[in-house]
Amino acid sequence: MNTPQNNRGFIAITGYGSISPLGYDRATIYSNYLSNKMFLENRQFNNNLYPVGVLPSEAEMQLNFIILDNPKCRNIDKTVLMAMVAAKQAFYEARWKTAPGIITGVNFGSSRGSTALFERLHENFISNEEKRTSVYTSPLTTLGYVSNQVASSLNLTGPVINTSVTCSTGIQAICNAIAWIRAGMASRFIVGGTEAPLTKFTIAQVEALGIYTKLLEDKYPCSPLSSERKGINTFALGEGAAAFAIEKMNMADFEERPPIAVIESVGFSFEKPPTLTGISEDGSLIAASMKMAIENMLTDYNIDLLLMHSPGTVKGDEAELNAIKEVFKGNMPNLFSNKWKIGHTYSASPALNLELAMLCLQNNFSPSFPYKTEVCNRARNIRKVMINATGFGGNATSIIVSLPDLMA
Repeated sequence: MNTPQNNRGFIAITGYGSISPLGYDRATIYSNYLSNKMFLENRQFNNNLYPVGVLPSEAEMQLNFIILDNPKCRNIDKTVLMAMVAAKQAFYEARWKTAPGIITGVNFGSSRGSTALFERLHENFISNEEKRTSVYTSPLTTLGYVSNQVASSLNLTGPVINTSVTCSTGIQAICNAIAWIRAGMASRFIVGGTEAPLTKFTIAQVEALGIYTKLLEDKYPCSPLSSERKGINTFALGEGAAAFAIEKMNMADFEERPPIAVIESVGFSFEKPPTLTGISEDGSLIAASMKMAIENMLTDYNIDLLLMHSPGTVKGDEAELNAIKEVFKGNMPNLFSNKWKIGHTYSASPALNLELAMLCLQNNFSPSFPYKTEVCNRARNIRKVMINATGFGGNATSIIVSLPDLMA
């Protein structure tokens, strides 16, 4: 068995938070994962109805509280507000405080940044004869504004970074933060992903790809890996954000302040996109990412649960499942995709999957699909979880997290 190098330390998760169609408080989110209820609702965009994952009213109130507390936040995009909510939860659960000599960085991932705000400002620019726009357009729609605002809201002065590598961005941000910590350039990081893509133009982009679900009245309009929906695209969009407090710890730290989980390893891969969406039929891209993560695990314990990227597209789901079968062969972990509940949240997707991994580890919980699939899950203890993410342009990432007890 691989023996962790205690003198090198571990990258541990000591706090996390989120906001999504499942809610914003942990008890509600976990309860919603235990149910067979999906959280998509039909909304109108471009004169058509689409199932989308929207924040519930009580979660929307959390965004309003930020604005009430600081009226200057009234003009910032929902993408940024959600990141602030999630980051605050993670920061305070980790019991962090700002102190001299402790460098706390921020790295948020967002595929599209301030989506709704950018679209509105651009539409106003196109429609007015003077061709003028607000003085705040550039700062408020610049991608870096997400992490900037998170750092400002938490009074942090460390490195502030924004990452955009399409749908795998939530994990890419974590990979980058780990490199900073390992290099000694920061003590700890608030990391995560955030996305508010429920806009007319963004919906039109997905519609152009021909993958958006047509099952408006179905019980599960988004149904990844469904054996009854084989050959049918059931993609749906959602919004949300998740954040994590990560820091370097050793075994002595574990006894004094036990972390929630340890990041055992990460994997990543890139290939020249074989298609417009960067998907190869055999899933070789995601296979390479998984293999890298598995080869660099700190322990030899098996992976018990794999949270798939699987967004409900025919080619994407099949490619990832083929890759998983090729990598794990006869030792398959349990498989799950949360997209049927909340839709695909782009860069926030892997971050929200990582949140689910935390819930699974903390509660020894293995989620299951409410409809018939090709997946054969079984009862097992959940001690180690892998999360996959793939993105347009031919990139993939994987991350493996486990219970701290496995490090002993």
